[in-house]
Amino acid sequence: MQDESGNTDRTILSRRQLLTGIGGSVAAASLSRNATADGEWINVVDVGADPTGEESISPVLDALTTEDGTTFYFPEGEYLMDDMFRNAGFNGFELRGDDATIVPAPDYDGRWLFKLGTYEEPGEDLYIEGLTFDFSADETGLRVVQAQVKDDLLVQDLAVSGRHDSGKYGPFCFDVTHPDGIGSIENVRLPDGGEFSENTPGDINVGPTGIIVSQYHEGKLWVRNCDVGPWPDNGLYCSTEKGRVVVKGGLFKNSNIASIRLSGDYSSIHDATVIVDNQRDNDINQRAIRLDGGAYNWVENTDVYLKQPNGRAISIQNDVKWARIQDCRVVVEDGEPTRAICVSPQTGKVDILNTEVEFDAPGQALHIQGPSSADADPVYVLKTTITGSGDGSHGRHAVRAERGNCLFDRLDVEQTGDDYRRGIKILGDGCTLKWGDYNTTHIPIVNDADETTFHGVTARSLDDDEGMKILDGSSGVELVESTIHNGIWEDGEVSVTYDGNWYP
Repeated sequence: MQDESGNTDRTILSRRQLLTGIGGSVAAASLSRNATADGEWINVVDVGADPTGEESISPVLDALTTEDGTTFYFPEGEYLMDDMFRNAGFNGFELRGDDATIVPAPDYDGRWLFKLGTYEEPGEDLYIEGLTFDFSADETGLRVVQAQVKDDLLVQDLAVSGRHDSGKYGPFCFDVTHPDGIGSIENVRLPDGGEFSENTPGDINVGPTGIIVSQYHEGKLWVRNCDVGPWPDNGLYCSTEKGRVVVKGGLFKNSNIASIRLSGDYSSIHDATVIVDNQRDNDINQRAIRLDGGAYNWVENTDVYLKQPNGRAISIQNDVKWARIQDCRVVVEDGEPTRAICVSPQTGKVDILNTEVEFDAPGQALHIQGPSSADADPVYVLKTTITGSGDGSHGRHAVRAERGNCLFDRLDVEQTGDDYRRGIKILGDGCTLKWGDYNTTHIPIVNDADETTFHGVTARSLDDDEGMKILDGSSGVELVESTIHNGIWEDGEVSVTYDGNWYP
């Protein structure tokens, strides 16, 4: 099986200047629809393309010039294509639509419509806007745009209408192949998703990905305000650690494997919404966000909703060297046992800051894996809250800290579910808990590690059990200026220093 890793007034405008300003107040959308570089403007209808969808326009496109600076303009209408249009090695090329719809011919068995640049012969200075691709017919779907450019990629207002159910490549691939190159895709909409390959006549592994950034991407790509999902093999997938992808805004829903899957140093997600609220028979692990690798991965001001959970909300994989989750809201409703935020055993440093987790399912709101030694790469959890009615039927503790050298500073945990639901279990050495409130049905805090420091914490069992349990073998534990309701259960031989605590 195959795998996806496939006449007008004009103003002279520096697209490079625009792209470099995307991160600030100047957005890609500010580019006027009638702005283009010097070059030939071709109205495809004027040169013979049928705008009624009756005859293929592919022979017309193939006969047109593609000299640098050429623009193909598609007026309002419906355009049938039965072959791939390819242009590589260009320096300045544009596809512009004005309420134009492209329809793949029913008998076209190719895998691409527009192949613009290749990884061996990338283009430069590419602009695409205003096209809708119609997948509404049965067994329809393919790679409608594959754009591989060295620099200056700008894509706006593309849409896919209808479910991709051919088993071919997913609709979009965007790569910036030079390390200093920059690109932006904005308002790309493919909400109807795709079908798993086993339910199609096609042969790609698992099924299509909505938007893929391939292993040939080495520059920086902005993904702004896109609508993606549900897809069988990731919604948005950056599959390389060489380049950077920045997601800004947008809605990502119900993809299998992950709705957003990122790699690369400084790749990040900002102001996005990710939802899992529907499952198909083959959707067995619908993670909302998966960080695969690189340093300084950042998820910020993003909302994640698992309304029908069968995968994790945010999964930080082993190859991530440093990640930060900041100012996020994660909601996991009752359903299958799962985890909200999961740190893998070999992940490097992780910061979780000012984040709210509402967890109503069995499992862990926060699961920190890793070496238990006190010199492990640290995980810092600061000003974060965990609430909800999660129960203890599949892991009693809302937070399970297996890694040493963790800091929980002003972490508040409230879990009201049954089955002996507890707040936090410390299993890694050299951890510190400061100024947090822990209120759970059963014992809120359990320590099974050495050199743990508790300072200014409050712990209360809603069922009037002890506020803290210290397991046999724990040594070098310090409890200072804390309030532990109903006292402490020392379960075996322990070494604990107590100073200035209250036991109401």
